[in-house]
Amino acid sequence: MILQYQTDLKVADKAALRDEADEIWPVFRIDVERANLKSAVISANEIPQGFIIKRGNAYNFVYEQDPTGVWHCLGDRPSGK
Repeated sequence: MILQYQTDLKVADKAALRDEADEIWPVFRIDVERANLKSAVISANEIPQGFIIKRGNAYNFVYEQDPTGVWHCLGDRPSGK
């Protein structure tokens, strides 16, 4: 399941984007759990820029539920377990 939203922030400001994702996650998590999913994505999308062709960047936060039922954003854990 993916939730996309438009942000006023720049993708380069990952700390501020993460703060936004942390605010959104508790509400989105309810839908993810109702769907019996073990992972989900929150996608922050910049406001598209340009005159004729508009382009914008995006950054994804991937949340995953571990076997004990605890949710983690994948960037929070070291890779390689």
